[in-house]
Amino acid sequence: MTQQLDQIAFSVVDVQRTERWFRDAFGFIPAGGTRSFRGWGAQHVQGLPGAASTCWWLVDRSEHFQVELFQFEAPLARLMPADFRPCDIGYSRVGFWVQDFDRTIERLAALGTPALTAPVGAAGVRRVCVRNPEGVFIEVMEDDPLRGRSRDARPDCRVAARSVTLSVPDLEKSKRFFMGALGMPESTAALRRPEHEALWGLHGATTRSVVLDAGNVLVELVQYLDPVGKPWPEGHRISDQGILNIAFGYRRMREMMDSYRRSRSGGARANGFPLHAINWGVVYVNDEQQFSVELLWVNPRWDARMGFTPLPLTSRPLPDTHHVERTESIAAPIDRVWSIVADHRGMPKWFPLETVTLEREGWPAPNGVGAERVMRGSKMKLREQIIEWDAPHSLDYRLMEGAPISCHHGRVDLKSVAAGTELTWKIRYRAKIPGTSGMVGRAMDKLLGDALPRLRKLAESG
Repeated sequence: MTQQLDQIAFSVVDVQRTERWFRDAFGFIPAGGTRSFRGWGAQHVQGLPGAASTCWWLVDRSEHFQVELFQFEAPLARLMPADFRPCDIGYSRVGFWVQDFDRTIERLAALGTPALTAPVGAAGVRRVCVRNPEGVFIEVMEDDPLRGRSRDARPDCRVAARSVTLSVPDLEKSKRFFMGALGMPESTAALRRPEHEALWGLHGATTRSVVLDAGNVLVELVQYLDPVGKPWPEGHRISDQGILNIAFGYRRMREMMDSYRRSRSGGARANGFPLHAINWGVVYVNDEQQFSVELLWVNPRWDARMGFTPLPLTSRPLPDTHHVERTESIAAPIDRVWSIVADHRGMPKWFPLETVTLEREGWPAPNGVGAERVMRGSKMKLREQIIEWDAPHSLDYRLMEGAPISCHHGRVDLKSVAAGTELTWKIRYRAKIPGTSGMVGRAMDKLLGDALPRLRKLAESG
């Protein structure tokens, strides 16, 4: 039996932003979501302490395939390293075939994710690579490597996932697991040429690789000989930002259990025993090189509940339920306002805090992405992390600890206007304690209402 890849899963910092990017850039179709992946069951399957997440699904034109996006409340996703390269060990990149190559490239550029290089290849077989809002390398293909071989369920959809690449430390070990234990055959499809390595910054790379047939998606195993990739980061967990894992899908429990037993005989370690309900079952296994693979069976009658058929946007549960927003007009140039907003240690000058210390520096500036600030005030100690940095226009941050809320996402936008700068501060969150959302929102609104006029006076004073 040929293994059918039915899912590529991502761990994301902002599921709403990332899901919208997949839809707007490529035309993926929303397929619902769930907040039921929490508690003992999620921890047992995913092998994550206290696992809790919001999950959204997207489908493309292929039969029984989905993109799965997890935004973890616990454990919080660790940000992708600033220097991550596709040769580093782990799930490396995914490839999408698109119906209209030129329009797709235009949409990507308009969304702030331009191609990393000029297209490679002649007309009809061009390819480019972009990094999505979560930093994942996405190869965009004008030519379909599975033309005539794939099963289309939605031919009007303009995109199809066609490949997922694993950068592995030992190709022979990976082949023993995927080809030996799981029984995946080698594919005859022409997926890659050496010149394509330049698309993601590895021009002239020396590799050993094999491409495996997984139904509507190809699985590429690559061992980079030069350059040699960095190993898994210390303490790596599948909740870390990036590609989380891939899933092989089955229609009967017996088929899934057959693959499970073969994977265990082949040396794979399961996070826990397989969980089965009446219409579905799941288990995560890890090969000897720490690659997580999901095995999932779903009764066809249950496809809509499991995210394999399109559903309205309103069918997705929100990770955050409440919003606070304030706007302030400031008679000062944008660079001056930015210098105040981006100065974490200087926040007590205008925000009701006693001290702010920078306990971890970020990139591309010390106060940038990955920077962690500890904010102390009267009966308050918060830790926040910068997750987006677009000087001098915007910064995004998230709460890591210190308040009874989850899925807290803040964004400060600056816009140059004739009178100076317009500052907009938006906060999204979910209260952990039922019935306290309104109280929390009023407290946040008051904090911003007090702080922004003080920021304005500071900026206007020069």
